Amino acid sequence: MKVPEPVIPADIPEDSVPDLLRNWHLGSRARRYLSRRRFHAVDDLLRDVPRGRALDAGCGWGYHLFLLSRAGFAPVGIDIVRDDFNAARAIVRANAVDPYLVGADLSALPFASNTFSVVTAVETVEHIFEPDRMNALLEARRVLVPAGTIALSTPNSASLVETGKRIIVKFPLLKRFFPAMCYPAGTIERSQYHPYRYHRPVREAELKAMLEKAGFSVLRARTILFVWKNVPDPLFPLARLFESILERIPVVRSLGSTLIVLARKDS
Repeated sequence: MKVPEPVIPADIPEDSVPDLLRNWHLGSRARRYLSRRRFHAVDDLLRDVPRGRALDAGCGWGYHLFLLSRAGFAPVGIDIVRDDFNAARAIVRANAVDPYLVGADLSALPFASNTFSVVTAVETVEHIFEPDRMNALLEARRVLVPAGTIALSTPNSASLVETGKRIIVKFPLLKRFFPAMCYPAGTIERSQYHPYRYHRPVREAELKAMLEKAGFSVLRARTILFVWKNVPDPLFPLARLFESILERIPVVRSLGSTLIVLARKDS
């Protein structure tokens, strides 16, 4: 089934168009594909989950709010940075989605316990200040109903991309040969923290252990994505073909750029 596309209002002021919308969702074929597939992969995990209220952490400009609404959930979006909220409100309204957005931190949620069926976090965990991550998972568990579900995507720490980044930061001169990207954050003080500048993926085994410690049972975990973001449009079909082959090979698949995880709140 073809996934519907949201209407993007033409009257959003140019200086209010989020970078992730302009440069990724509306960008080259590879960037458009990458910006969508992570969300779709997370939503595929939710096909058999009972519908109800869904909390989307790191909602940004609202793409996942649109998808969750179309899938039958009542979405609520939170983001620690509110820069994209004006655009998000315009976009979700244009798509007949109730624009319920809250400036909030996943590690300190302003919601009552047992109020959401689902918590989602697409490319968000890696931007949470590392000392706050366990609190974030505990808060996600608190606001979930009994047997509620958390579904997330985050960069695969073992991927070719993240491994390459760790090598590059050790040899800064290499950066000139590669396109701009999020490099791993070094040790910083809380006063220096900003989620847009903080990128520290967590290893799969460590993330699973954290989820279990927070009171979840991990149901599924898999890695996806081998398309490079700067693939020229004419070569995109070939890149997708190679990706579909690589994702069928278990050992190779473990090197995919994105980790997708589904977990259920323990009773």
